[in-house]
Amino acid sequence: MTNTLKIKFLTLRGRLTIVAVTIVIGAIALISSCKKNSSNDPPPPGVTDETLRFVFLADSRGDSMGYPVDTTALNPIIRAIAKLSPKPSFVMFGGDMSYRGYMNDEYTFQTWKNLFKPLADSGIALYTAIGNHELYHHHASYGYLLVNQKEYQKVFSENPANGPAGYDHLAYSFNSPAGNCFFAVLDPYFVNKDTVHMGLGGHIEPVMMTWLKTQVAKTSATHKFLFIHTPYYYVSNDPEEESSADTSFTELWSFLDINKFDFYACGHSHLFSRKTIDGSVTAFPPTHPATPAWQNNVVQLLNGTCGAGPSTEIVDPAIKTAWNVHNDDNTFYFSVVDVDGSNVTVNSYQGYTGSYTIFDTFTVTR
Repeated sequence: MTNTLKIKFLTLRGRLTIVAVTIVIGAIALISSCKKNSSNDPPPPGVTDETLRFVFLADSRGDSMGYPVDTTALNPIIRAIAKLSPKPSFVMFGGDMSYRGYMNDEYTFQTWKNLFKPLADSGIALYTAIGNHELYHHHASYGYLLVNQKEYQKVFSENPANGPAGYDHLAYSFNSPAGNCFFAVLDPYFVNKDTVHMGLGGHIEPVMMTWLKTQVAKTSATHKFLFIHTPYYYVSNDPEEESSADTSFTELWSFLDINKFDFYACGHSHLFSRKTIDGSVTAFPPTHPATPAWQNNVVQLLNGTCGAGPSTEIVDPAIKTAWNVHNDDNTFYFSVVDVDGSNVTVNSYQGYTGSYTIFDTFTVTR
């Protein structure tokens, strides 16, 4: 049975609105032709048989000075991660850990980090990407404060320090033990001085983009992953995204597409959305002469609440279906990523206060 739906994806740095265009949605059976090699078969050229597991989640902040971190949602997720078998090698957190980076006359970074100590004690490392809320200070009228950024760098000193000058522990990269996976973390909010409120969507500074290109040129990894707080494609009508037209993100996505990254993992919007970005999805701006045609199916994995919320953003029903959006009340999310040779499988969990079920699964084969 075939259904007809009128929809068009129009992006303002990926913002989506509805206009009239007809697409046909039918029942499609997708059968993968890429099967795992038998134990006697050698891996394809350039692919090791490395296995690796890690977890991605983002946005645990509370909504007030009195409730800076939603520990009611986050702590059970941490306990669920601790029970995973096999055990993850690390957790990657995508930003907005607390309502303010500085509040009630102290920084909130170490208190938040301490929540993950049971994982660290069991050998599960913690990596972080900075969000906009980390740079807020409840005593100041400025938007993003340099002193917050410096304190964040001090507390999260376990993050690698191989980024551009000044970006230590903010933008960085690392490889898996066998070298089959490359991981990069970017900072879209980097400041050299206190600044008035900048666009919440952030910006990819040229020095960071140049650095990323250099790092990728050095790796022969089969799988590549990018972690950042802000989405490229927004799936909701959010008037606060003041820099949604920032074309620096289109340059970034073009680079990820050319270099066949597996996925772009982000948060910021307090919901879950997973979409394979193929040639049918428009880059911003659609009329720009340099707008590329996406070719290599990089996935945007938007996992934007392990505590933050509930989302007040409006998601059109058609967009919600097409972009696999989940934003149910009292529901929080985390994604478990398993690398096995040429395959990457992502199982995302939803739930609250200790009861979690897999609700979304996808596989990338490189």
